[in-house]
Amino acid sequence: MLSTDRTSPGTLGLVAIAAAATLFAVAGAVAADLFDAGVTPVELAQVRAAVALAGLALVPGARRGWGQTLPPRLVVLHGLSLALVTVSYYIALDHLAVAVAIVLQYTGPAMVVAWKAARARRWPSPRILLCLASALAGAALISEVASGPLGSLNLVGVAAGLASAVLFATYSLLSENSADTFGPLGGMFRAWAVATAIWAVYGLAVEWPAQALMVEHLPGVLFVSLFGTLAPFLFYVWGIERVRAERASIALTLEPVVAAAVAWVWLAQSLSAVQIAGGALVIVAVLTLPQR
Repeated sequence: MLSTDRTSPGTLGLVAIAAAATLFAVAGAVAADLFDAGVTPVELAQVRAAVALAGLALVPGARRGWGQTLPPRLVVLHGLSLALVTVSYYIALDHLAVAVAIVLQYTGPAMVVAWKAARARRWPSPRILLCLASALAGAALISEVASGPLGSLNLVGVAAGLASAVLFATYSLLSENSADTFGPLGGMFRAWAVATAIWAVYGLAVEWPAQALMVEHLPGVLFVSLFGTLAPFLFYVWGIERVRAERASIALTLEPVVAAAVAWVWLAQSLSAVQIAGGALVIVAVLTLPQR
């Protein structure tokens, strides 16, 4: 269970990741409204990357660590995964039933645990495996993947959903390495610089985010950029530094729990007994995670 010392690094790390999950979930609802208004996922990704980089540039700690080095290919891959992780999930949502998209994305924590085990050349602890199984089962129950309408399994949607899982795992693992080298702020600054450069090239060569920059859309776009991007990613990376990538990725499965709670409170959507049970499984998984 969580340590009774509420100021322990592991406890603070899990609290930070819970905050990130909450902000991601709330921003997801705002993003859905923007998509309904005509803003595309790619346009939103372009603008939020630039806003996140500008916000980090104002924080002195983000520019520390210039004497430290990390292989350039890892810095680029970190930024690329950051640039594409959310947009790939939104594409999956556009082509698949929500339940299927959620389940595909949340195979990412299993990839993180498998990669860490392979690198260490030993099986994960039984406790980690139980927490992972509980969290994934809970996410599946919340999405009602077994009982909801699944629709046709569109190839583009499935590919995007699996890509979002791989990108999530890649981002989580590289955030751990980057935070160890540059600190959480320095690692995020470099990743967002790469992501912004990627989207700037795309904007100049393919499509400028005209809809996202319209005055009527700017409040929502800025909310997603600041409170659905910059703040939660910082919380997540800060948490990773304290509980490491495999535990952090499992803890982030709180996001669909919060999203369901937001829909219940704000949108008056009902929650089934299956969804409530799924939420309980995720919460139990997070509370019983070993902190180191």
